[in-house]
Amino acid sequence: MAVTGIFLKGNVANIVTLTGTKKDHSFVDESFSKLELGKNPTQKDVAQLLQTLNAYVKKNDVKSIILNRRITAGQMAGAAGTFIWEGILLAASPLPLKFIHAATLRATEKKSGELKRKFEESEVLKAKAYDFAFEGLK
Repeated sequence: MAVTGIFLKGNVANIVTLTGTKKDHSFVDESFSKLELGKNPTQKDVAQLLQTLNAYVKKNDVKSIILNRRITAGQMAGAAGTFIWEGILLAASPLPLKFIHAATLRATEKKSGELKRKFEESEVLKAKAYDFAFEGLK
């Protein structure tokens, strides 16, 4: 069973798909690592984006999508791009969505951090998407 983790940041969805279990997992199609939505997307842009996402999850037999819970208030609140992404995925995701809070990721890191792959500092967005996919593994 494949699980896709998506980390929404601005107009970009950083994507990592894993298969296996928390103890023994591997990456699926590492070449597909992000989808970008323009600053002022049109209906055609959104339709193309959804077509690409749908083809990806079907090709890789993805069963669920796990993504970050957008902060709605305060200094670090989600930007307009993140808000648009969230709306698109809520309205048209081909699979069930599960939103995960940052506190859940911290708890998993304490409990199962030794099972997780470590990333270079330059791969911080990929690492965050990986954390969400890891949450979906059994």
